[in-house]
Amino acid sequence: MPEHSMAVRDVAVLKVARVGRVEKSDDPLRPFRLVDADGTEVAAVSEFLHHMLADDATDVAAVLRL
Repeated sequence: MPEHSMAVRDVAVLKVARVGRVEKSDDPLRPFRLVDADGTEVAAVSEFLHHMLADDATDVAAVLRL
């Protein structure tokens, strides 16, 4: 799919392996972190969640509900 396509993807049909987990952190600037099956933090996702909070995405918890 081209980067700027106007097509709508049906994300409900995506098949994603369920490995790893979301953990609560004691860091108020990064309250959640995603770790892989080995327990290693997935830095790109943690950075994304951090930016959502910095952009005042106050309902970030809704993103984490699975």
